[in-house]
Amino acid sequence: MWEYMKNRDVFVKDNREGVERVVRRNFAYLMESTSLEFEVSQNCNLTQIGGVLGSKGYGIALQKKSEWTDRISRQILLYQKRGIIEMKKSKWWRSKGATCTGTSSSVKQQRFSLSLHNVAGLFIILGAGLLFGILTVIVELFIRCRQIANKEKISIWTELVNELRFALNLNIIEDHRSRKKNSKLNGAVPPPDCTKETELPRITNSPMSRRRN
Repeated sequence: MWEYMKNRDVFVKDNREGVERVVRRNFAYLMESTSLEFEVSQNCNLTQIGGVLGSKGYGIALQKKSEWTDRISRQILLYQKRGIIEMKKSKWWRSKGATCTGTSSSVKQQRFSLSLHNVAGLFIILGAGLLFGILTVIVELFIRCRQIANKEKISIWTELVNELRFALNLNIIEDHRSRKKNSKLNGAVPPPDCTKETELPRITNSPMSRRRN
């Protein structure tokens, strides 16, 4: 494409000349999207092929540390939020005689929306985390059931059934807690009785003590 453009006289001085070439000849013209949208809305013989090649914003040049920078920025954001910029655009473009408002001859506003393909990674991460959490709970439950089953001398499957019954029936929560408490205390050395007072050796009135006195 560049070789064709370089070897032939295809460049124009301005947009007006480029639009005239498109209307009069079999010619395609690369143009700034906003200006192209305006020209297409004014002339029903023009149309846009494909989407935009890039996206660049407009800016207002101000001095460094100017007091107007924040004011203008806030005002532009406010106008954009309230839709005033779009209203002004529709007002002035229609006042210029824009008649091509059909879907076949006008350029629709580009709306970029996220599809399921764009956010599929989030659901994959969420599903992987959920699966990992379920597997962790199953392993932890199995290890705990095996420990309790070994202490109480019962089958691990019996203890697993008891755990599942407890999870599905909250009426037996007290029995379950007491059973777990007893299993934890099984084989443990009881703490020393702190209520017993230790007796110190007493000094008796022996003849030796009287002699020392």
